[in-house]
Amino acid sequence: MACEQQLIDNTALYTSKLLINDTMSTTIFTAPGSGLIQTGMKVQVAEIVPNKSSQPGALKRTLIWWAIRLQIVYYACVILRRPDRIWRVYDKLITRRSTVMGGNLKKIVSVDGRYYFNLYTPCWPSKAYDTLVKNELRRFAAEDSDSENLSFVFLAITRKCPMRCEHCFEWDNLNQRETFTKQDLLKVIQLYQQEGVLQFHFSGGEPMTRIKDLIDVIRFASQKSECWVVTSGFNLTHANADLLKAAGCKGIVVSIDHYLPEVHNLFRGHPQAFDSATKAVRAALDANLVVAISVCATKSFIDGQHLLPYLDFAKELGVHFVQVLEPKDIGHYSGKNVLLEQHHIDELEIVFKNVNFSAHFQRYPTLLYHGYHQRRVGCFAGNRSVYVDSAGDVHACPFCHTGQYNILQYVRGEHQSLPKKANMCPRYDKIA
Repeated sequence: MACEQQLIDNTALYTSKLLINDTMSTTIFTAPGSGLIQTGMKVQVAEIVPNKSSQPGALKRTLIWWAIRLQIVYYACVILRRPDRIWRVYDKLITRRSTVMGGNLKKIVSVDGRYYFNLYTPCWPSKAYDTLVKNELRRFAAEDSDSENLSFVFLAITRKCPMRCEHCFEWDNLNQRETFTKQDLLKVIQLYQQEGVLQFHFSGGEPMTRIKDLIDVIRFASQKSECWVVTSGFNLTHANADLLKAAGCKGIVVSIDHYLPEVHNLFRGHPQAFDSATKAVRAALDANLVVAISVCATKSFIDGQHLLPYLDFAKELGVHFVQVLEPKDIGHYSGKNVLLEQHHIDELEIVFKNVNFSAHFQRYPTLLYHGYHQRRVGCFAGNRSVYVDSAGDVHACPFCHTGQYNILQYVRGEHQSLPKKANMCPRYDKIA
């Protein structure tokens, strides 16, 4: 109880600095016996610039969520027909969302008249969102993952990268002869769109090293699917951000692994990494793209009390989402003792719920932490998504190198369709 009270006291101490109105109420989530935040911690709270384009007001958010729920009920009626099935599947779908997000998340991001809830759900309203809802209704009705479509694909379009990142899962593939020609990439897109894929997240290597090909690939893919770019920020100038937007790109995920420039530069193995990343964020925001930053939350990052100051940094940048990734013993981390311990996971979960549900953090970016749902309902990788690495090997996800097949066999061969998806997660044992 003493440890739990210490956590409550220190979280309250931190969030009290962020109050807009002293009468605002909040919910503090705690883990019994965790003792995660040290007494007397000192936090530098930067002067915050409000995010101009991100979150609608309370009334508009309520109306949007009611419209979405009514739309889901409508599709459930059309697809399932029987009242008992309609209610059962609808309830399971809403409950699953709440479990994944740690509660009834109300945060919404608004860009270009479209609304975004996370990085891996198509924007609403859109045809892609409607298709996703219909797919999920059928999935929950049948309780059969094998027969359902993939939703999104991570596609590493290049082996080139100017960084030497500490945690790189593509480490063994980097800076070798390119695997994919532009025509190969277009064929990959076509094959996966035939499978019903709604989103592509283009990565590498560093995808911005192939900016001309990337623009052409996004222009082609965006006719049927949403497109995102996952980048270190290299070469993401204002001009290139505008080109990406014009080609049909929806959003950018910029990897920033610390709010201290020298620490991020060391982690990324490049003296200009932080400068490039923060300039990329500004360029993407100016181009009216959805913008997320992604951080690898290592043991030292969590033990050093850097989570909350990092979120201050994210809010000051004006980004819409923050994605927290756990380090995995793959790629450059292979064979190393990098997996988080239980007290690290407990702290991540507490911060995840506080940032998304506490009134103190209402104007902060939405926080995405996949480990939360992976440990409760399973992983979506291999089931709703796959990862095509820069050598063409297809895996369940970037952090589970399952190597089911090589996509080039189907791109350059005579095969007209892809093999059945893996439906597996070797790390969490179950799929969602």
